[in-house]
Amino acid sequence: MHWLDRLAGSLTARPLFYDRVFSDGWGDAARLLNLRTEAGVIAPIPSIDIDWQHAVPNRTLTIADGSFVSPMADMLPPASRVAALRKVLPHGVPAGLCLIMAAFNDHGYATRMQLARRLARRGIGSILHENPYYGERRPGPGQPLRTVVDFYTMGAAAVLEGRAVLNNLHQENGPQLGIAGYSMGGNIAALISATLPFPVATAGLAASHSPGPVWSEGLLRGAIAWDALGGIDLRDEIATTLGDASALNFPPPPHAPSAVLAAPSADGYIPRHAFERLHAHWPGSELRWIPGGHASVLLWRKAELAQAIVDSFERLRHSGSR
Repeated sequence: MHWLDRLAGSLTARPLFYDRVFSDGWGDAARLLNLRTEAGVIAPIPSIDIDWQHAVPNRTLTIADGSFVSPMADMLPPASRVAALRKVLPHGVPAGLCLIMAAFNDHGYATRMQLARRLARRGIGSILHENPYYGERRPGPGQPLRTVVDFYTMGAAAVLEGRAVLNNLHQENGPQLGIAGYSMGGNIAALISATLPFPVATAGLAASHSPGPVWSEGLLRGAIAWDALGGIDLRDEIATTLGDASALNFPPPPHAPSAVLAAPSADGYIPRHAFERLHAHWPGSELRWIPGGHASVLLWRKAELAQAIVDSFERLRHSGSR
C-alpha cells in the first residue's frame, strides 16, 4: 500500500476530519431491494433534452455548461433532480468526445478539468458529469450519503444519466464517443460501457468491477458509520449488497477489446482482484499497472491516466467500430 493512501485512510477514519458515510443506516428496505434487483437489469435508455448554455472560448479551449432533468428525478432529492454537465472542447473538430464520470467525494469539475485539458491537447473533447448528491446537486451541508439507499440511488442515477448523455450524442452522429472515470467514476464508466447498444472507447481508471470490495476491503471501510448499520460484523453484508452493482452482471460488450483498465500498483482503496476480475471478464481488454497508490496516481500521474483514455480511442478506431 502506498504511504499516501495509508495517510489518507487514517484521516478518513477519524470523525474529526470526515463525516461518516451511511450515518442514518441502510435506508428503506423495500427500496434497497428494488435497487439491488434493478442493478442487474439493462434498462431502456431514456431520451433527454440537454440545455447547453452559450459556449465560452478561450485561448486553447471552448467550454460550455449544460443541464437536463434526470431520468430518475422522482427518486432523487430536489437539489439533485437536474443533472449538470460541462463540455470542454479543443478548437477545431475533435477527434473524439469522452464522458468523464466523477470519483467518490468529487464535488465540481476541478480535478477532471486537469484531465480534460490534457485530452484537448490531443484533440479529444470531454464532457464532465456532476453526480447526484454532489457539487451543485448536493442536498445540503455535511455528508450527502446518509444511507446505503442514498449511495445506491446516486450510482443508479449516474449510470442512467451517463447512458442517456452518450445516447444523445450518438444520435447526433458526431465524433467517436468514449467513457472514462477514476475510482468510483471508473466503476460507473464500466457499468455504462457494459450496457450501451453501440461501441464506445472505455478507460476504466482505478476501476473496480463493483463498489462491494471497495467498501468492505479497502480503506474506505473506515469511513462507514458501522454502528448505524448494526456493527462491523455486517461487513460481508455490505460487500454483498454493494457487490450487486457490478459490471460482471452483464455480458462483455462487443467493444470490450477497446477498453484500457489503468490501475494503481499499490492501491490501498481498491483490492487488486477487483481490477483483475473486470479485466478477466472483458476479453481483449488491456490491464496496465501505474506505479503508485490510489491518491498518488490521481495527484501525480495524470499524464498516464490521460494516455489511457487516448489509447482506448485508438484501440476502438483500429477495431473499425462506429
